[in-house]
Amino acid sequence: MIALVDKYQRPLRLLLIVIGIALLLLVMFGLPINVLQSSIRLATPYVLGAMAAIVASRAGVLNLAIDGMMLLGAFIAVAVLYKTGLDPLVGALFATVAGGILGLVFAVLYLRIRINLVILALAVNLFIVNATVFFMRTQYGAFGTLADPSIQGLPTIELPLISQIPYVGTLLSGYNAIVYLSWILAAVVWVVLFRTQFGRHLRAVGENKEAAESVGINITRVQIFALTFSGMLAGLAGAFLSIGVLSQFVENMTGGRGWIAITVSLFALEQPIPAFFTSLFFGLSEALSFYLQSRPEIQLPPDLLLAIPQIATIAALMVVALRVRAGELLKRRNFAQQFGKELDKLRQGQFVGGD
Repeated sequence: MIALVDKYQRPLRLLLIVIGIALLLLVMFGLPINVLQSSIRLATPYVLGAMAAIVASRAGVLNLAIDGMMLLGAFIAVAVLYKTGLDPLVGALFATVAGGILGLVFAVLYLRIRINLVILALAVNLFIVNATVFFMRTQYGAFGTLADPSIQGLPTIELPLISQIPYVGTLLSGYNAIVYLSWILAAVVWVVLFRTQFGRHLRAVGENKEAAESVGINITRVQIFALTFSGMLAGLAGAFLSIGVLSQFVENMTGGRGWIAITVSLFALEQPIPAFFTSLFFGLSEALSFYLQSRPEIQLPPDLLLAIPQIATIAALMVVALRVRAGELLKRRNFAQQFGKELDKLRQGQFVGGD
């Protein structure tokens, strides 16, 4: 099996692309337009979370606190707008800054104080979950949900020219500012990582710290920047959940989306553009979950429908594991073949020398 995959890599890749395009066309023309719009809208936190995971991971740090940073951003956005009447964009800005500050604190604790990464990430996530509940109850007297008529959601934006195009305009226009910003940021992250000197330095730190340090790159500074920017992206993703969808804060409202975003980055091999399209797939899975629940003729358990995004996550992780395992087997097989050829040449040389 491994030999066949190695031999027919290019045809298999083309076949997968054709299958992907066919599935895309089936989804676009086989599902109601409102489901596709929901897919794009719900993919936003995954896009921003995946970009946050990619930036940190490319710098050599797996940011496992993305879910907590998202939750903090969601809470701060609502807390800033609560009974102030400020523009919702102000709430999104404060959420982004709060996420960046938490990312900076996370970076200092990990890089300077040397706290174990997994323990630190779990502690941060648990702290944010409990801190948001605590402040909701003590500062706002709210239990479970923080809502108020003064909290305005982000308005939708109609794109001037695209909105006039049949079908495409309906599909791509009519979202709020964070949705469009997530598209731009995905492109920006790709450009920075692969088309700028700083991006090369950041990737060098993630690939080989010793080599990067030997050419004068400040490893700690690069990683602190990466984690801070990662936190800002996660905070913006959280703001989308609270003021871009519901206009309120709900206890633990991220629902594990930060962990799914990490899965997206792993599935996309830490590439921003593939991660963007993978996020659309997870947004589709979440939209389908809501759509199927609204169809009474579909005789499926509600709990199973609610678990569709988690099932998609498990399937993606299985694909990642199989791909990594297949890559290891291919490397071993190629090494064994190369070693065997070199050994045969060496034996032939010794035999000739013996004559």
